[in-house]
Amino acid sequence: MIRATTGGVLRGYRTNLTKSFVTLNKARETVLTQRNFNSYAENPAAAAKAFQLRKSRMSVKSQYSICDDTYRKFQTAWTSLDSIDKLIDTDNGSAMKTISGTTLNALNDPTADARVQLGKALDQMSENIIQNLNQKYGENFIFSGADGQNVPFEVVDNKLYYRGIPVDATEPSVVLSGGSPQTVDSQGNLDPNGSYYICSDSVSTMKASDFDAITDPTKQPQVMRDAAGNPVKVDQAGNLDPNGDYVMVTTDIKTMSKAQYESDMQNAEKLEYLAEHEKYFVDIGLGFQENEKGQLIESSGFNAALNGLTFIGYGVDKDGDPRNIYSLVQKMKDLTARVSDGKWEGTDGDEFTRLVKKLEAASSNFKTEYTNMDAGTTKLENNLQLLKENFYNLQEQYSALEDADMVESISNFIWAQYCYNSALKVGNSVLSESLMDYLN
Repeated sequence: MIRATTGGVLRGYRTNLTKSFVTLNKARETVLTQRNFNSYAENPAAAAKAFQLRKSRMSVKSQYSICDDTYRKFQTAWTSLDSIDKLIDTDNGSAMKTISGTTLNALNDPTADARVQLGKALDQMSENIIQNLNQKYGENFIFSGADGQNVPFEVVDNKLYYRGIPVDATEPSVVLSGGSPQTVDSQGNLDPNGSYYICSDSVSTMKASDFDAITDPTKQPQVMRDAAGNPVKVDQAGNLDPNGDYVMVTTDIKTMSKAQYESDMQNAEKLEYLAEHEKYFVDIGLGFQENEKGQLIESSGFNAALNGLTFIGYGVDKDGDPRNIYSLVQKMKDLTARVSDGKWEGTDGDEFTRLVKKLEAASSNFKTEYTNMDAGTTKLENNLQLLKENFYNLQEQYSALEDADMVESISNFIWAQYCYNSALKVGNSVLSESLMDYLN
């Protein structure tokens, strides 16, 4: 038989009262914070999982912000390109408001008297195209590739430049010898130590057999000769070839300095890099990973760079004509400026017709790139919806771990409060009164 002493009853009572008080406080804290746990020690497994979910949610939130900003930039770009599209050939009520309509009017004889004015209209529309391509989104230029701080296009002396590089820059075509440019003097004579190259577009060739058949030296055309005075053998393109069947006619030969050649080469290489290879990738939730060489896997990011060269063209074609819309329009404007009494000067009419076809090709390229950019905008819009859904799903997952069931929590709090109050009342019967209680 165990004897219950007063001291033992009091100790047991105080212990149980303390437990009841702790339970009440924990229930109260759950109701106030509305959380299942407030420290890692309370539920290590749930806390670790909740931490990962919160980290993923923060990452998705950052990706959503980047994707949304990029999407709005592309929307602004689309608006600018739509304006250019209407300037090029969308019928908006007046032919004088479109480049295609204006060029057709310039070709049409009944409207020939207005060709000079039509040329001025072409000039104004080409300027509007450049202004649209110099639009900004926030503090950055939209069509400046990866460099949004500097204006992309500028016109200097009627020549168009992109970030300081001539848009019509192209790799110079020069006469080669053994795969390398052949050096000559300023007159085009062979010189191993010369500082000039021969421009290929100024070279014409003729069969060596036909040249040899001309026995009268006074009737032979001027050709390139070696130190011994013998005609230099070349291939049909004019490149030096000891086994060639042609000779180079140098009557109208043109040369360019090494310095100019190297400058043109550098400009052409820079232009090609900016147009084809310069990219600016952002993380919009596609993985954004690097390979084993530390290089970004391009499919895991989104290229947010918009290059104006991609849309209006750059460089020159095989005929030496510009590929970009602005320069073509400027050449056409110059032809119309020489019109007198509604009539073309010399062969300007044929040249204008030829340039119109080149302009149509450049306009077609613009539409293709415009459509491609529109597809990129749609991709961003769809990705925004996916990120939004991911964000809500992650929020629901960690809420299920951390957020308390308020119905259950309030019930537990009320029960804990009832138990604690009952314990206090029990104390009145357990704790015996002493003389001190009466003295008070």
